[in-house]
Formats: sequence, structure tokens, C-alpha cells
Amino acid sequence: MKHLFQVTFILGFVLFYHLFHAQKQDRTNQINTIDSLLHHYYQKNNPGVALAIIEQGKTIYSGHSGLSNMEYGIAITDSTAFHIASVSKQFTAYLAVLLEKEGKLSLDDDIRKYLPELKGLPYKITLRQLANHTHGLPNLYELAQLKGIEPGDKMTHKEIVHMLLHIKEINFKPGEKYEYNNTGFVLLAEIIERISGKPFQELLKDKIFAPLQMTNSLAVNTSSLLIKNKAYSYRLKNGKYENYAFNMMANGSSGISTTINDLSKWAITMQYSSAENKEILDEMLQPTVLNSGETIRYGLGLESKTYKGLELVFHGGGDAGYRSYILTVPKYKFSVVILGNNNDFKPFQLVYEIVDLFLKEHEKENPLPQKTTYTTQELKPFEGTYEMFPGSLFTIIAENNSLYYQAFGTENKVLLPIIGDGVFANPNLPISYFSFDKNGCHFHIADFTYSSKKVNVSPPKTNELNLSEFVGIYRNEEFNTEYELVIKNNELVAHHSFNDDILLHPLTKNSFYSDEGFFGKVSFLKNKQGKVIRFSLSGQNVNNIIFTKIK
Repeated sequence: MKHLFQVTFILGFVLFYHLFHAQKQDRTNQINTIDSLLHHYYQKNNPGVALAIIEQGKTIYSGHSGLSNMEYGIAITDSTAFHIASVSKQFTAYLAVLLEKEGKLSLDDDIRKYLPELKGLPYKITLRQLANHTHGLPNLYELAQLKGIEPGDKMTHKEIVHMLLHIKEINFKPGEKYEYNNTGFVLLAEIIERISGKPFQELLKDKIFAPLQMTNSLAVNTSSLLIKNKAYSYRLKNGKYENYAFNMMANGSSGISTTINDLSKWAITMQYSSAENKEILDEMLQPTVLNSGETIRYGLGLESKTYKGLELVFHGGGDAGYRSYILTVPKYKFSVVILGNNNDFKPFQLVYEIVDLFLKEHEKENPLPQKTTYTTQELKPFEGTYEMFPGSLFTIIAENNSLYYQAFGTENKVLLPIIGDGVFANPNLPISYFSFDKNGCHFHIADFTYSSKKVNVSPPKTNELNLSEFVGIYRNEEFNTEYELVIKNNELVAHHSFNDDILLHPLTKNSFYSDEGFFGKVSFLKNKQGKVIRFSLSGQNVNNIIFTKIK
């Protein structure tokens, strides 16, 4: 019996040894694969990324490739500080929920309780709606563009808040739809600051960064602030890299600067939360319910989805050349964090390749598409002109058993390769595609989906219009900006002191569209005498902004 026990023990030990050795070898192979992928996507002499993989509360991989500063040839390291753009939103939401737990606010309060400057808004907007993108307020970046301020232009957080506190019109009734934008989180940060009586930056440090020993993290509220080991922003243009400055410091929605090591500590906190932190994070992950009853899987600064059978919690960010992404698979306590300074979509691709590599045994393969070829006749229902945002038009054409995309009013067509049932790749942009259903056409890029509906458009010819009746100077009091409409080369052009001229194409006898998202559709109003007195401007994330004719 003793001999049998010894044999059994030896066999068990040998089996355990081989299993352990095999698992260790698998992990080594995975790490080597990640190294190869990282250096395949990012070369050492170009802008790059810092990457960390966290499992069971421990960083199992930390790597980096590329330059943080191309002018001086400074390499990215674990201590390089990146602007993380919209990944900042989860920290703002965390503070809001924490203050609610402390009894200092309610997420269902009307924002006008704390921001009396917005008392003229037509509807109640709650703090919760600020944080789940159902508030209906216009987006700050489009508003800044309207004033002639680009992301590279300097604008402090306080200047942005001042601009937003002049909003009088909203894009839609609060709770009617989900429309991702940045205004809500900037106003939420302002409310948090007013309630606490402390600067937002100080609150982040006291409540989050210091307890987690995120010693290299801070909220940047002005571009003049010095940031140690800062990564600079770049983009590839015409085959060469150039500076791609970002100087709009919008705290709350963006603005946090941090390192890969610090953000990994936050990922570990999400994997292993204290009782208090778990309660806060659980509330942040509660899905949003619209007025219609439809459920949206964006909560408060965090989003969830199912990917190949895995339940994920994630958020991405992008400003100018900065890229950030943090993803967690709660069931397996597995996280990926990536930070970059090149304006591409490779970080998004790399994160999901890592998930596939490490969690493949837990994934469920997506079913193969049932429809991979179409006849022209089958594609005809998808054909038509669509409007994604006011004035943002495109045409889908079905011919030669293929589907084509065409920018509205142009002749060039782009083939959309079939990749699934009613799904077609978009060769113009990586990780993007079009899908079609009974509700219209949907454009997908990374984690975002933009829906479009068919419209009947029959624009008049320019020579059929009396363009001179639209000429004049128009002023918007809300945001203190003016546009002069002039005629150039027999076409109507919107001229601004800071923006480039915007060419206006006829849409109807009294409306025009442009190729600029923030200046999408211009609709003119005439008085009883038939004289133009104002125009209403709508576009991406802005709606019904009134410009009155003053001259």
C-alpha cells in the first residue's frame, strides 16, 4: 500500500510539473507574441505607445515602443505621462457618485440647482444625464469651432466652462436619446467643484490619486502647466510626422495626464475593489434607460458590452494625436491598458488582439455570416441618400452586384466590400463599417455607432437661386460670434474672422449644407416681406443655433 501511495504521489507530481511547465511556456509564448505585435505596430523612431496587461491584480506585462518627443528623440518609458482624453470621464463620474454617497448631492438633481447661469434651459437636466450622455446639450468642441477655436488653440478649462454656461438651446429633450459628447462631464466637474468648495484637481488627488498612490497623475486645466516626462502629440500627414497640438483643457470630460504605471493601479482597483469602491463602480456600470424604455449599455463614465461571449467594461479616449484605452474582463480579472501619442486606431486593434490571445479558450466564436454575396437587386433596398447629422449627407449606390459609398454631391464612388449579413467594410477608415436594417444605415467606428435615415433631397441649381438675398453679417449672441455670408465665384460662402471660409451648397431654396460637421446645415428664415432675417445652424452635436442678421 505504501509503495502504491509513493507511485501515485510521484505520478501526480510529474503530472503537476508538466502542467505547470506547459502553462509557464504558454505564458512565455503569449508575452513574446505581445512584444512582436507591439513592435510591429510601432517602430522605435516614430510616435508610439505604452502598454500594460494586468491579471489577478498583478501586472504580467509592461512594454513600450516609440518616441514621446520626436524633436529630441526621447523614448517612451513606464514614466512617460500621456494625456488620456475621454478615459478621464470615469474619474469624474467616480467623484460624483462618491459625493452622492456622502450625501452632498443627488445624481437626480436638476443641474440648474448648482448652475443658475443655465436657468434659461427649457428642460430639467439631471446630473446623471450629464454623466450618461442623454442631456441633449451641444458639444463643447463644435461650439469652440463655431467661435473659430481649434483643438490646437489655447483654451483653459475656465474659459470652456464660461462658454458652456451661455448655452440656451439643446439638441434634444433630455433622456430622449444617447448622444456621446463632452459638455456634460465638464459641467459635472464644475458642479463637483462648487459643491465641495475645492478645486477639481485637488479633489481628484485627495479622493483617488493619493489613496491609490497614482503619484504621476493630475488634471491639467491650462496648457501652460508643466508636465514631467510629457508625451507630445503627433500625426502622420503626407508620409511625414508633424506636431498635432492639443491645448483645449476641458477638465471632467478630458484633461487627465497619467502614466502607464499609474493607470494600471486604477485597473487593479477595478479588479479588486474595496467594499466602498465596489459600490461606487457598480453604480457607474448600471445601464442607462431612455425615456422610451430602451436600454443603453453606457453607464456613468464606463461602458460595457459583450465581445465573443465575454462581458467587458471599457472606455477609450482620443484628442489630437493622443490615444488611450482601458478594458477589463471582470469575470477573469483581466485588464489591458494602452496609452499613445499617434493619431491612429492601432491601439484599439492591439487591445482586442491581446484579449483574443489571452482569453481565447473562454471566447465564443461569432457565427459565420449567412450572406456573403448579393445581387444588385438584393442590394437595392440599401440604396439611397442618407443623413447622419444635419447637413451630413452621403449616397449609397447598388450596381454590378456591389455596394458603393458616395459623398453627397460628388462623382467619386468607393466600393464597400461585403463582410457579413447587411454589413460592409469601409476601406476609407480602419476598424469601421456600415450596416443596414429596417431603421436605416449605421456607421460603426471603434466603439461608436452613428445612425442615418434615408432622406429625399433634390437640391436646386445655384443659378436657380438669388444668392444675394442671403448675403450679410449674422451674429449669435449666445456664443458671441459672427459670420459674414458673401458670394465668391457664384457660390455662397460663410466667412469668419478665425475659421477658414466655408462653402455652402444649396439643399433647398432656403437651406444650404457644408462639408464641415459643426456647420452642417444652414436654414434661413424670412419675414413677411420676404427678407432674410436670420439663419438656424445645425450639425454634428449642435442643433438650432440662431444667427440674427445685423447688417
